[in-house]
Amino acid sequence: MNFNEYYHSVIDRYPEYVTQKEMCSILGICTSTAYSIQKKGIIPFEYVNTPEGRRQQIKITDILLYQYKKMCFSELENEFIESLRNYYQKQLRDFPQLLPVSDIVRFTGYGKTTVNNWIMRNELKPLTYKNKRIQSFNRGKGSLITKDSFLDFLTGTYYRRIIRKSNIHKEQAKQHEQLFDMFMAKRGAMNA
Repeated sequence: MNFNEYYHSVIDRYPEYVTQKEMCSILGICTSTAYSIQKKGIIPFEYVNTPEGRRQQIKITDILLYQYKKMCFSELENEFIESLRNYYQKQLRDFPQLLPVSDIVRFTGYGKTTVNNWIMRNELKPLTYKNKRIQSFNRGKGSLITKDSFLDFLTGTYYRRIIRKSNIHKEQAKQHEQLFDMFMAKRGAMNA
């Protein structure tokens, strides 16, 4: 389901603007989480004066976009993952089909030990033959990973949910987020 389908399926239930308390019930979060989200600038708001006092006014489209992004993060087959895969494919187009560990280290910004740990835990699938990992032809380069396997790893939940990201990983995630937001804005999702 793309954002426009999601938006049109739920928009009739809500007014154009809601309060923070209503946002909490829509998203199923507590008020401290709502404060945190707003403090980070993820969901914009403005203050308005009402007869009851000063209140936050939050656009329902911003809340629904946030909720849609959260849904995208947990689902595997959706527009966000497809665009993430396309982003990484473009980044990897100059790399060979078989990647040694050193290329994975250079691309992700993580250390060789970390990459080898991913392989040992079977998060990153190496090239195998009869249940044995195929090593690089160049001595000391380590295991070989196919580009498709690496793309599956990059778009998988394990890699996306790494808490202590490398600087390169942070930059790639930020670039993709900006591209995805521009793509959604062009489709009219931001102000639908």
